[in-house]
Amino acid sequence: MNPISAFFVRNIIVVFFFSGLAFFIMGVALALASRQTSEFRFAQAIRPLAAFGILHGIHEWVEMFQKISTLTSGYAPTVGQEVGRLAILVVSFLMLMAFGILLLNPQRIGDWQRYSPIWGIVGLWALGLLIIAVVLKPPLGELVAQADGLARYSLGIPGALLGTWALMEQQRTFREHDMPQFGRDLVWCATGLFLYGVVGQIFVRHTSLMPSIIINSTLFLQWFGIPVQLFRGVMAAILTFAMIRALRAFELENRRRLEAANQAKLAAQAAALETERRISQGMERLYEELQLTAHELSLLLDLSNILAASISLKDRLQNVLEKIVHSLNFSDAGMILLSTQATGTLEVRVSTGFSTSQDFTKPEERYNMARDLGEQCIAKAMAMCRHTDNAIIEFLLEEALETQLCRQHESPVFMISLPLTAQQRIIGSLVLVQPKTGEKLIIYDELKLMVGIAERIGLSIENATLYQEVKERERMLAELLHEVVGAQEAERKRIARELHDATGQSLTAIALGLRGIEALVTNNSPVKVEHIRELKSFGTNALGELRQLISDLRPPQLDDLGLVAALQWYIKAFEKRSSIHTEFVVEGERARLPSEYETVLFRITQEALTNIAKHANATYTSITLEMYPTQIQVTIKDNGHGFEPKEALGKPREHSGWGLLGIRERTSLLGGQYKIDSSPGQGTCIQVSIPLIMETKDVEENTTITG
Repeated sequence: MNPISAFFVRNIIVVFFFSGLAFFIMGVALALASRQTSEFRFAQAIRPLAAFGILHGIHEWVEMFQKISTLTSGYAPTVGQEVGRLAILVVSFLMLMAFGILLLNPQRIGDWQRYSPIWGIVGLWALGLLIIAVVLKPPLGELVAQADGLARYSLGIPGALLGTWALMEQQRTFREHDMPQFGRDLVWCATGLFLYGVVGQIFVRHTSLMPSIIINSTLFLQWFGIPVQLFRGVMAAILTFAMIRALRAFELENRRRLEAANQAKLAAQAAALETERRISQGMERLYEELQLTAHELSLLLDLSNILAASISLKDRLQNVLEKIVHSLNFSDAGMILLSTQATGTLEVRVSTGFSTSQDFTKPEERYNMARDLGEQCIAKAMAMCRHTDNAIIEFLLEEALETQLCRQHESPVFMISLPLTAQQRIIGSLVLVQPKTGEKLIIYDELKLMVGIAERIGLSIENATLYQEVKERERMLAELLHEVVGAQEAERKRIARELHDATGQSLTAIALGLRGIEALVTNNSPVKVEHIRELKSFGTNALGELRQLISDLRPPQLDDLGLVAALQWYIKAFEKRSSIHTEFVVEGERARLPSEYETVLFRITQEALTNIAKHANATYTSITLEMYPTQIQVTIKDNGHGFEPKEALGKPREHSGWGLLGIRERTSLLGGQYKIDSSPGQGTCIQVSIPLIMETKDVEENTTITG
């Protein structure tokens, strides 16, 4: 025996101590790591591996104490102590096998099915031990030694191979999660476990059991010059060191999870700030719109009061024109032209702001240009705008807000003329002017306000004309009144006398009689309060139903928010009224459709749901709205008892399904197609497809769209 071998043999107790310490440290480290929350299956699978490390460390220390007792006092362990040591060894190997099975078989099945290979191997080990005891009949101490070797062959080696396989599979998982460094650590773990389990467990103590007669710990010492216990301890140290390094993957995972949580928190905060910013901007826009609306309403109210004043028409128009010019940002001058009803000639009734000029245009030149534009407006019955490049654009008054031709022209507007209409007849024009430099651009809201003012002025002029006619008739009536007053007074005297003598007495008698009847009715049949309350309840309910009917006829959501919002509102109300579970799904690009499209699609859906509630006896309904650039499609399905579409549509008109006919007619209005798929007992599916040939307006997408 060489000196190195002799040194390790003499210090075999130290070898056992450090081997057990390595396994025990690995077990404790794994036990602590298994308490962490992780998405890796490895975190739950290392629990039996931790038990293996602790038990195997205890086993090594038990052998160490047995060696100490043998070397110091010549003590030999008893059979019971050897059996206890063997039990610890066997259980540690079983824990190693459980680790491999748990990591390689993640399916949620029963423990008995999952660990059935372990029970099978334990059974084979016990059967082999029984055969040895019956056939060879060795002494009890020798039988325990043979059981030790058989356990290392049949339990230790398979458990190590299974654990090695599991560790190699787990290192692939680490690599997939961008943790290659921990995958390398698991490769070292697998290498140490493989060498410990295959090499270290083949060389067992010498017994009469094959192949331990030849391949045993003595042969290992002769071949390699070190005890096999030292080899096992070195492999245990490698396994422990690499495993502790691999456990840092959980720290990295927790750090990544924390970073992801922080990023999500920052993203949520950023989203909240962005939402707050949008809300603030929206509030500012609403405030500006509110101010503009208040300004418009105030101006219209002032104009209404001026136009309703009991002064001459010319004074009213002068006051109105001055109010308009000073209130609008666009204009600094203006005039109103009217045509006389008798001769049909045009004349400037009132004007303001032309006495001075703020640009190179002379006052009289600007006045003449405004008058010329107003005369053309009346002659052609068209609204007109003159630009700084002297271009004149004509457009219909009712299309002014839609086309906005004046605002789209390349050069600014410095003069606009709007026709004044009364009873569908052009009676004059309103001309508003600014300096020819065109510094004040005409905005949409002011253009809308100008159109409204022109309509009100035309109506006011018509009312003034009618007022003059009424005054003339009143004058004639006053003259006639004087002629008939005398005759009226004489006739009144005669009628008064007759009423006092005859009719007055009769009415007095009737009044006294009614008073007596009232007293009798009050005493014999008192009015009950319950009847009044019941009538009041009926009136309240009728009022609520009337309001609901008005809302169903034309919901405000359809005009304000669009088809999707209107359908969401109606479906919720329908689900509440009918107790039919309704699901609403929107697919494609959500956009505001032209008004006629939204109205038709809403009415079709409303009609279909009404039919379902009345006739289908359904418990579930689904509505799918598909919005594509060239086509809109609505699909309504229910699980009701169904019907025969041809039979329903083919009946005489007084008995036919008005709802289905309404859907068909509304679909044909927009050139669409409809399809009804139904049969008795199979539910109903109504599909309406309408081609979209007009532009849509993008709207913001809602968080979740369900009925």
